[in-house]
Amino acid sequence: MPTKILAVAGPEWQAALQQASQAGGSTTIIEQQNAANAVIALATRPTNYKALALDPTAGGTWLETLIELTLGDTDHTVPLFMLGDTASTLPLNGTPILRWPIDASSLARALDQATSYLSRQATSNLPEPFSNLDSIRVRYQPVVRLRDLKATTVEVLARLISKTGETLGPGTIINAMTGGDDTINITSFIVKQALSERKLGEFDNLDLKVAFNLPLDAMLHPKILPALEAIRIGGNIPIGAIKLELTETQPVNNTAELHPIITTLSEAGYRLALDDITPTTPNLDALLELPFRAVKLDRSVVANAQHYEPATAAAARNFITKITSHAAPTNRGVIAEGIENNETLNLLKSLGVTHGQGYHFARPLPARALKPWLTHWRSETGV
Repeated sequence: MPTKILAVAGPEWQAALQQASQAGGSTTIIEQQNAANAVIALATRPTNYKALALDPTAGGTWLETLIELTLGDTDHTVPLFMLGDTASTLPLNGTPILRWPIDASSLARALDQATSYLSRQATSNLPEPFSNLDSIRVRYQPVVRLRDLKATTVEVLARLISKTGETLGPGTIINAMTGGDDTINITSFIVKQALSERKLGEFDNLDLKVAFNLPLDAMLHPKILPALEAIRIGGNIPIGAIKLELTETQPVNNTAELHPIITTLSEAGYRLALDDITPTTPNLDALLELPFRAVKLDRSVVANAQHYEPATAAAARNFITKITSHAAPTNRGVIAEGIENNETLNLLKSLGVTHGQGYHFARPLPARALKPWLTHWRSETGV
């Protein structure tokens, strides 16, 4: 099977890459894109590519975004190697560099080095002690309404930059937000960072609501509503533009304790969702009676709905139908995570799921990639 490398490069590098890829019976294919189109390709079709070959001089204003979509991707989907000695001036923590002149062997070596580097990053991507708020970065994953494929929301996903410059997943941040003094400070910082990027014009006029994940400790914190209101009012953000999702990281053993704050936040105008539910979610029936405007199906439920074992698939589909049937009379949304292809989308839609997110639509994106992704998505879908 051919290996496809996405290349963002000037004319000389383009010619050299093509020549190297065609030498010696190589099965490597070079797909040339300008920087803006490469952002779209990495946002929507990352699994199509074995690596990104990036010439810093061709990256232009999209250089940082392209690096974030490769090195900054905690799913470690697309390796990166840089082109030319100018790459050595960038703080890329040992990312492979392909230097001039190149041939089939040096191209293959750069590809192997990039793949090995990303593999090492993946195995070392473990929670570490939380250091400071300035190490937090946010990404945004679009949520799409299934009946017309309109993007309605972006879920804010917090990431951590480690002391060595690596982008880590949410484990460290979640641990720090659970049962510690940092709960409200971290929550406020993430909300403020995302809303400030919205206000500064990164995606202020995109007609997308912003959803934040809150663990139980943050949702129950007595300062949560004053903190949210101070940030929202200070940023002149309409309350209807903000969603709050109660995550599954802490089980809800006392729904009576949760009911007052859910009611208070709902009556204040915040849109609330119950995140990542499964058939084994503790006290699920009681949670579904709380005033959540939406529920989210865990990706494991979505995967099981297409399981090769008929009994597993039937159980997952029955659970989804139970949830959608419960939600429909009150117009409560049902959101499915982990939609990877059109077959899954159509199945979930037939079961009554109203919204979805996953790589079929877009991966988690840095703020600057949202606008080009949305422009591309609207042109593809006509909405």
